[in-house]
Amino acid sequence: MKYRSRTYLSFIDFLFILLLAFISMFILALLLINPITKKSEIERKAEYIITLEWEDKSHDDIDIWIEDPVGNILSFRNKVAGLMHLDKDDLGQINDIIYLPDGTRQVIELNREVATFRGWIKGEYVVNVHLYTKRQQEDAQVIVTMMRINPYKLLWEEHLPLTTRGQEYTVRRFTLNLQGDITKTSTVEKLFINTSRSSRDQYQRRNPPEPTDAQRRLNLDSDGRPLEYRRQP
Repeated sequence: MKYRSRTYLSFIDFLFILLLAFISMFILALLLINPITKKSEIERKAEYIITLEWEDKSHDDIDIWIEDPVGNILSFRNKVAGLMHLDKDDLGQINDIIYLPDGTRQVIELNREVATFRGWIKGEYVVNVHLYTKRQQEDAQVIVTMMRINPYKLLWEEHLPLTTRGQEYTVRRFTLNLQGDITKTSTVEKLFINTSRSSRDQYQRRNPPEPTDAQRRLNLDSDGRPLEYRRQP
């Protein structure tokens, strides 16, 4: 009886060891099939995100321009500027078309440009939008939002229409302090592309163009306003 009991216990021990070996091989096989993902050597980080969006099916080409406190300007011409990065120059539906390996054509209906800030500098930032190309008859309805990531918070959102090709609009000017909080905002215009417009307007106010012959005959100035009669000396 004692011999049979020892044989029975040895057999149980053998089965237990065999089970452990099987489980170990099973876990090893899973690790080989699905290896543990290594952490990226370069950690992706964003403190703020500014997003420009317009009608997904629109063919209009709209661009975002951002200037930081030290004069770096982010745009499709310069996608990395200081601590700012632009993910894509969205041309409207023109570059929303992709071709699959089988040759079929697929349209990704999404018009969006996203600017990320890896950090911030104390001072004023300026956010502009520019209607580079107008292909649609209706106005382009634009939405610009700014979010803070840590902690997550929607800081502001602006809705505005763009009507004509070449139109540039200052969406928001905001000032960040050392802690990354917005301390001041305004919409005072500051242009990056149409920089000559304000100076040209000031020049024309100081030096108005000469009226045409038809305006002179009607005693009007170049803007169509009546001229005051002057007495002859």
